[in-house]
Amino acid sequence: MRHCVITISAVICLAISVTAGSAWAKVIRTYQGKLNINSASAADFTRLPGVGEIIGFRIVKEREPRGKFTAIKELQQVKGVSPRLYDGFKNYVTLEGESNLRVHIDLNTITRSLLLGLPGMTTGEARSIINYRKARRAFTAVEDLTQVPGIDERRMRELAEWLTVVRQRR
Repeated sequence: MRHCVITISAVICLAISVTAGSAWAKVIRTYQGKLNINSASAADFTRLPGVGEIIGFRIVKEREPRGKFTAIKELQQVKGVSPRLYDGFKNYVTLEGESNLRVHIDLNTITRSLLLGLPGMTTGEARSIINYRKARRAFTAVEDLTQVPGIDERRMRELAEWLTVVRQRR
C-alpha cells in the first residue's frame, strides 16, 4: 500500500511538471542591430534581453552625470546589471551611431499578452493567432498569418515588423 501511494504521488508530480512546463514555455526573441547607449531612453533599454524598466531607468540615471558612456563595459557599474545580464546584451549595444535595434518575437512562443502589446493588435486578432497555432501545431513562416481569420496581406506585413518564426532544433 505504501509503495502505491509513493507511485501515485510521483505520477501526480510528473503530470504537474509536464503541465507547468508547457504552460510556461519560454518566449523566443531574436535581436538585430544595435542600441546606442548614449542616446537611448529608459524605454529603449527595455528592448535589450533581460533589461526591465527599473534597470533601464538606472542606466539613464547613471549616464546623466557623465554626459555619456565612454565604454560599453561601464554598464556593469549600474546597480542590477549582473555579469550574466551584461553578457546577454553586450552584443546589442554601441556607443555611437543611430540606434537600429530590432526585436522580433517568435510566433510559436509569443503569449497572448505580448501579442496584445503589438501596435494595433486587437483581442480578436490575438485570439485568432493563438487558436490557429493550437489547431495547426506551429507557424512555419510569418506569411502563414494570412491563413489566420481576420488577417490579410497588409496586416501580415505590419505584424512582420514585430514577429518572426524561429526554426527549432529537435
